[in-house]
Amino acid sequence: MTENKKSFYYRPKTNQSSNATVRWTFVTLGWIFFVLGIIGVLLPAMPTAPFILLAAGCWARSSRRFHFWLINHRFFGKYVRDWEERRAVPHYAKWLATIMMAISTTMMFYQLPADMIWVAWVIAAACSVVVVILFRLPNA
Repeated sequence: MTENKKSFYYRPKTNQSSNATVRWTFVTLGWIFFVLGIIGVLLPAMPTAPFILLAAGCWARSSRRFHFWLINHRFFGKYVRDWEERRAVPHYAKWLATIMMAISTTMMFYQLPADMIWVAWVIAAACSVVVVILFRLPNA
């Protein structure tokens, strides 16, 4: 009988704090960000990737166990590893984010009253900056 072993990613070095209060703060923030990321999977208006990456960053500084679990997660692990190793984002994710930001910003121009249209312009400028930064990152 052959045994199928799952290969795990191993991160030998973490920046864990020696202060227990700081570690518990990062563990708690990691779980908050992870839950927000899960909510982002279910709600189209909320992003998933930034929250999952924030959770990974918090857990890398506080809990080897949670960080190890997340980088080996069935759905999120590959994206976290790509980000940690090369700061890389999948090409389709860049385009999906760009399209979603464009749709959301366009809807704001139609939904906001005329005296609040400046809010839509500020958000459009912020989204444009995000798109430029996003496309300057390497493809995963």
